[in-house]
Amino acid sequence: MKQSIFLLAAAALFAGVQASANVKMPSIFSDNMIFQRETKVNVWGWADNGEEVTVSFKGQTVKTTASGGKWMLQLAPMKADAKGEILTIKGKNQLTFKNVVVGEVWVCSGQSNMEMPVWTSSSYWRVDNADAERKNANYPDIRLYKGNNYKFYQIPQKDNPGRSWMVCNSESIVGFSAAGYFFGRELLKVLKVPVGLISVNWGGTRVEPWTSPYGFNQVPSLAKIAYQVNAKVPGTKEYKAESAKAIALAEKWLADAKKAVAEGKMIPQQALYPEALKVSGRHQAPTVLYNSMIAPIRNFAVQGVLWYQGESNLSDGMVYKDKMKALVASFREAFGKPAMPFYFVQLAPFNYNHPTRLPEFWEAQQAFADSEKNVGMALTNDIGNFRDIHPHNKKDVGYRLALLALKHTYGQNLVADSPFFQSFKVDGAKVIVTFRNAKALKTADGKPAKYFEIAGANGAFFPATVELKGNTAVLSSSSVQKPYMVRFAWNPDVKVNLVNENNLPAGAFRAGEVPVREYLDATVPEAKPFQVVYRFNPAASVKNGGKEANYSIDNSKSFAGKKIQRVGYFMSLTNRKTGKNDFVFVSMDPFTQDVRKIGLPVASLKSPFQQIVKNLFVKSNVPSVKNGTFADGNIEFWGTNYSQQNAAKIPGASDGSFDFGDQRSGSGGYGSMQIHNYKEKQVLFAYNNFLAAANGDIGIGSSKQGNPDYTFAKNLNNYYADILVLAQFE
Repeated sequence: MKQSIFLLAAAALFAGVQASANVKMPSIFSDNMIFQRETKVNVWGWADNGEEVTVSFKGQTVKTTASGGKWMLQLAPMKADAKGEILTIKGKNQLTFKNVVVGEVWVCSGQSNMEMPVWTSSSYWRVDNADAERKNANYPDIRLYKGNNYKFYQIPQKDNPGRSWMVCNSESIVGFSAAGYFFGRELLKVLKVPVGLISVNWGGTRVEPWTSPYGFNQVPSLAKIAYQVNAKVPGTKEYKAESAKAIALAEKWLADAKKAVAEGKMIPQQALYPEALKVSGRHQAPTVLYNSMIAPIRNFAVQGVLWYQGESNLSDGMVYKDKMKALVASFREAFGKPAMPFYFVQLAPFNYNHPTRLPEFWEAQQAFADSEKNVGMALTNDIGNFRDIHPHNKKDVGYRLALLALKHTYGQNLVADSPFFQSFKVDGAKVIVTFRNAKALKTADGKPAKYFEIAGANGAFFPATVELKGNTAVLSSSSVQKPYMVRFAWNPDVKVNLVNENNLPAGAFRAGEVPVREYLDATVPEAKPFQVVYRFNPAASVKNGGKEANYSIDNSKSFAGKKIQRVGYFMSLTNRKTGKNDFVFVSMDPFTQDVRKIGLPVASLKSPFQQIVKNLFVKSNVPSVKNGTFADGNIEFWGTNYSQQNAAKIPGASDGSFDFGDQRSGSGGYGSMQIHNYKEKQVLFAYNNFLAAANGDIGIGSSKQGNPDYTFAKNLNNYYADILVLAQFE
């Protein structure tokens, strides 16, 4: 009996010893690590409650006591030092990290173009001159931390196990971010202090998973995403509100079920788990990559962040600007630096099967860079590969990021920013464009500057001849006598040759606007009584996955509630090759009094129209279109698919082709916006396949090839197109 008691006591004592945890540290602390110079640096880890922890490094000894199983303290600012020393953390046990230096620390994050390594065994997935770059990558003063873990979590993680700092050499550089490495190498060359690079990337990822709840909460336009994120975080007001709704529904179901049983009836179907509380199982969900790869290193002292991402958010357009603002807020809060430098890379030219989506995204990237302090963009529109989404020239990418940091973070006197549009003015038939970030514009190849275009009143752009004078470009075209608009590099297939004195390429831009009435009233005087309700470019007519119309002009709110007397539509098509302009203006008695429903008939409006319209007026310069006033016509406006059957029994329409009498389907999203003069068996105005952008269908007059109403024509990319939706009000 005594022996049993002794064994039990010994076992209890042993268990107590085992339960007493050793001091532990996250993986961001290891041999070969680097501390950020000239700032207070956080050191933290885990230990037993009340355990005293002592940290010693470079003559400093700092103590603290663990509370709640964790501890954190700060070392005083230190000067840069390439001499590796020992970092000691002592509690009930002792941890020793060797070869620790002090210098500059940068985080390198994003998707595949930041992830793309200096060298791998695959020739596709490595940089130019990869073998030589790897062989010569022996830089003991560059320290590498590869934090890519390809995991995602709904809750912020405290550590990223199995990671450690490495000294940069031909072995450790394998698989490491090339853009980050070339950036660090340039910093080391100029600053002559150790450089640490923390690589945390995941190819193909959107910006949202890298953003914290804090970041989303800082940007009012992202309130919907913020609510969705917060609703999944226990303790938030959003979580409590959604939980209360869920509990109320469950309690009601329980009461109804008990009542049904008591009355001998079938119990009602149980309430489903609330959508707002569901946790996504996808790595593209908001916050989940922040939780897995940024949260474990938050509070680590760094100088700034490098970012290369955007391909997966390409369709966001200008919304991306706000998402980037949320991302920057996330990083700055995580690392405790409200004004932390943030430098990012412009998406390189690539064929995204859309003529304007990439330049529109460049526009959003530039707008973000201009809207935030301590933010800059390194341009790549001269070093991309139109057929490769992963350009292999990452050396220039890293160099240009380093230029931004050297100038704006480290105060070096150099030219670091690319030339960008500042203003323009029209001087007769010429346009004078002024650039910022340039004293003397030139071309990198000595040839004329490429990709400048100007447009007149009809909105058709033509290539411009260019004369460079200091920081201005003087543009002209024999095809445009009265310019209104100018744009530069507004195409995904470019290799810009316009540069500044440091050979940095100029950024894409567009500027100016044709007065909406000028061309219309001069061409169709009959349209003067009409007000412009909507204007849109068919090549970019929808947004949010086709759920909404993307209008460049939307005056519908100012006309809401007014009685519509007449409805009108004006289509202008300018052939991209010949410059020939065709137009049609059609007006009719109103087919609805809801001004929202006379525009592009996207599916979300749920208001298809397939009907006869009265008092049709037609004016066009297309010879095949019969002009004049007609008793009636018909329209086919819907946002769904359709077939050839003449469902509405329009006289003269065919059941065997797509024409002026088709059958609407309740599914799909092809879309039709067509006006017909059915008595003349003519298509007057047709725009179909809204989601296809450049591959949409468009035409004036019946098509002479294929289907009369242009269905499946896929010809929109042949034209500069403009559509006005007009109304005359009582």
